[in-house]
Amino acid sequence: MSIVSKSRQEEQHEQFEPKRVIVGANSLFKTYRTHGIEVPALADVTLTVMRGEMVAIMGPSGCGKTTLLNCLAGLDTVDSGSVLIDGVDLARMSDARRTDFRARTMGFVFQNFNLIPVLSAVENVELPLLVLHKRASVARQAARDMLNAVGLSHRERHRPAELSGGQRQRVAIARALINEPAIVWADEPTGNLDSDAAAEVMDLLADLNATRSQTLVLVTHAADIGARANRIVHMRDGHIV
Repeated sequence: MSIVSKSRQEEQHEQFEPKRVIVGANSLFKTYRTHGIEVPALADVTLTVMRGEMVAIMGPSGCGKTTLLNCLAGLDTVDSGSVLIDGVDLARMSDARRTDFRARTMGFVFQNFNLIPVLSAVENVELPLLVLHKRASVARQAARDMLNAVGLSHRERHRPAELSGGQRQRVAIARALINEPAIVWADEPTGNLDSDAAAEVMDLLADLNATRSQTLVLVTHAADIGARANRIVHMRDGHIV
């Protein structure tokens, strides 16, 4: 057997090794209860995401996409089933440990940017590192480097209101990446952007996935956005279809 063919076999084997699984969700059920009414949100959802994948969760409004993302990320709980992130069972953690785990291993990008209005771009980006008690000088330099990576070094002193929608989302992406997360969750990351800005943001996310092997899981209802992912997971009525 040649060295080349052996190497390829090894690579193929590694693709299916457990260590390459970053998200393992098994038989998730979630029901919301309000005013005596039960609304099923997730019904027997099982999903695996491999390290370095860019996965799009798609489906119509109300199908459970955002609920699934929130449960996978530990922002919400499930009624039954299990979620393992990088081999760690979120349900076995206390609230404090789960919060710390998210801060150290996850990044988040939201439709509404969720930037702090009174802070500049660089201050918004460095905030996760300050929360993790990194030295202020280290956090500031890392934030500047990350803003440069997303093409916004010239806007570091500007507050969110002084930035375009696309620029605000790039600041949010820089903030999500500042702690070098194992996984980035993005909920409708282009939902508030025009088509040109949306394309720029998706170019950036796709480039991060390709060049840094950054694992990305994004929720979207837009077919053109989902098409940029490595894999699409379709949902309907709380099920993966």
